[in-house]
Amino acid sequence: MKQFVKSKAFKLLVFVLCALLAGSVISIASQSSSSPASKVVGTVFRPVQYVAGKISGKLRSFNLGFTSSKTLQGEIDRLNEQIAQYEDQLADYDELKHRLQSYEDILELKNENKDYTLEYADIIGTDGEDAFSSLIIDKGESSGVKVNDPVVSGNYLVGIVKKVNRSYSIVETILNPDVSVSAMESKTRETSYITSTVQQASKGNCVFASLEQTTAVSPGGIIVTSGIGGVFPKGLFIGVVSHVLESEYDITSYAIVTPSVDFANLEDVFVITSFEGQGVAVVE
Repeated sequence: MKQFVKSKAFKLLVFVLCALLAGSVISIASQSSSSPASKVVGTVFRPVQYVAGKISGKLRSFNLGFTSSKTLQGEIDRLNEQIAQYEDQLADYDELKHRLQSYEDILELKNENKDYTLEYADIIGTDGEDAFSSLIIDKGESSGVKVNDPVVSGNYLVGIVKKVNRSYSIVETILNPDVSVSAMESKTRETSYITSTVQQASKGNCVFASLEQTTAVSPGGIIVTSGIGGVFPKGLFIGVVSHVLESEYDITSYAIVTPSVDFANLEDVFVITSFEGQGVAVVE
């Protein structure tokens, strides 16, 4: 509005109003609309009246434009609200789709292992005191979760429950050097155990340790749980061998294993609260 007041159009409008006022005074003084003075006034002020009409039309257009802008802004706000609603619905759809996929994966696992009792859990955080991707899940004692229960994502091993509260639990992943999992290479059937080191854990890797120096394990080999020890059920996928190295400290070899689980993007898991052979030390 301040810009309009300072504009040439506003100044011209003021001039026209002053001129019309002066014309009215002269017209009254002449006391006759047909007098020579009136004709002179009409002749002089006809252009002024034309200009005034033009300015009045522009003012009406300005007011209409102002009103249209308010209407347009209201429409934009309405559309933005609608977009926000659609985005919320899309987020809900993605969440349901993800959860459905999780249930489909675990249903396949359940069909293959009818002895499993499974408890779904959302990951609600990480253990800030642990540098090895420990997870906090939203299920605990009240849901039947116990210390040493295996934790999986589909048919892939995530880790093991180490601490249990009534409503939540802490899961140590297979990247933690304190976790040891009896395992075997699926093709050669060589058995040993999966653990990790600080160096390898920082790279997101595990170690298939204490292999024979002449081991037949090679890159591309698939590592699964062996079931020995009764802590983890047999046949859960752990990861894939990336390369095999000789130990610097003894005459053994070891394999670097890339886990099948993407820990950085893990959102939910299943806890195996019971399975056939749990707690029984199976020996092969």
